[in-house]
Amino acid sequence: MSINNVLRQVDHYRRQRMSLLEPMLYKALGNDTYRRAELIPASHVQTILIVRNNKRIGNMFFLLPFVKQMRAAYPHAHITLLLSQPWQGQIFEEIGIDNIVYSHFSAGKLWSFYKQMQQLKTQVFDLLVTSYSSSEDSLIASMIPARNKVASDHPGRNSAFTHVFNNATAEKHSAFHKLFLVERLTKQKLNRASHEMAFTVQELSEGIVAKHALCQDKELTIAFFRGARGAKKLSDKTWHGILDTLQTYSSVPIQWVEILSPDIQTPLIANGLTYQNNNIRVLGSFLKNTTAFLSCDTGPLHLADAAGAKCIGLFTHTCPKKYGVLGQDSINVEDIHSLEMKAYLTRLSRPSSFTH
Repeated sequence: MSINNVLRQVDHYRRQRMSLLEPMLYKALGNDTYRRAELIPASHVQTILIVRNNKRIGNMFFLLPFVKQMRAAYPHAHITLLLSQPWQGQIFEEIGIDNIVYSHFSAGKLWSFYKQMQQLKTQVFDLLVTSYSSSEDSLIASMIPARNKVASDHPGRNSAFTHVFNNATAEKHSAFHKLFLVERLTKQKLNRASHEMAFTVQELSEGIVAKHALCQDKELTIAFFRGARGAKKLSDKTWHGILDTLQTYSSVPIQWVEILSPDIQTPLIANGLTYQNNNIRVLGSFLKNTTAFLSCDTGPLHLADAAGAKCIGLFTHTCPKKYGVLGQDSINVEDIHSLEMKAYLTRLSRPSSFTH
C-alpha cells in the first residue's frame, strides 16, 4: 500500500472520529444568548454575516452567485462576508458587499483567528448564514452571536444553527447548489444570480490594453493554462497533442498564449507568447479579452469563467455537471477528439463568431 493511500485512510479515520465529537464541540463553544426560534422576516434583517472558510480558489468563484443572491434578497441590510485568506476578497469587489473580513483559520495563525473571532463577537448579527456547512464554517458559526443561524441540513452539524434546510431538488452545480437557502429564508422565488465577477471600467481597460500589447490584432487568440492538482494535471506531451488537435480543427492559425504561474515558469512552447499577472482581477480582465481560454478543472479556469471569458474546460477526472464552466459561449469537454469540440473550434475560427 502506498504512503498516500495510508495517509488517506488515516485522514478518513480521523474525520470519522471527529464527526462524533463535533456536536459536543459546537455546544461547548456555542454562543446562543441571542438565538431566536423563529425566522426574522427578510424586511427586518439589518445585519448579515456570510461565512465561507475555505482556501480553494475554485470554491471562492463558486460562492459568487450565493453572495450576489443574498445582496439582491436583502438590499437594505449591511452584509459582512467572512472568508479564510486576504487574497480572496478581491473576487467579491464591486458586488455591493459592505465589509469583508478574514478568519486566518490555520494552525500557524491561531492568534489571528482568535482576534478576528473576538472582533466579530462584539456585534450581534440578525442573520448568520453559511452556504456550505463545513466543520470549520459550523465551528465559526457556533462561536458568533446571531439571532438566526442558517445552513443546509447536516446531521452532525445542525446543533450549531437555529435553522437548517434541505432541498433534494437543489441544482447540482456547486455555484448554484445552495441558492435554495435564500429562497427558504425570504420565502420568495428569486431570479438566479450571475456567476460572473464585476469589473471596474479601469480594470476592463487594463485587460484590453494588455491583450493588444501582447497579441496585437491576431484574429484567433487562445490562452491556456496547464497547471492542475493531482490526477487532473496533464503531461506536457498530452498538452502538445491537445494544441495540435485544436489547430487541426481551426480554419485559421491559432495564436497561443500560455498563462504562467509561480508553479509554472517554463513555457510549453519555446519562444511562445506568455502572460502572467498575480492580480486576479487584472488577469481575469486579460482572459476576458482573448478569443478563448483552455484549461483543466482548476482555479484559473473558474477565474476565466467568472471573468466572462469563453472557456474550454477539460474535465478528465471531475464532473462537469458539478464543476463545469457556466458561460453561454463556453464548453465543457470530456473528450478532446469529440465532434462537439470540432464544431466549437470551427465556430471560434469564424471572424464574426465573437467580438471583444
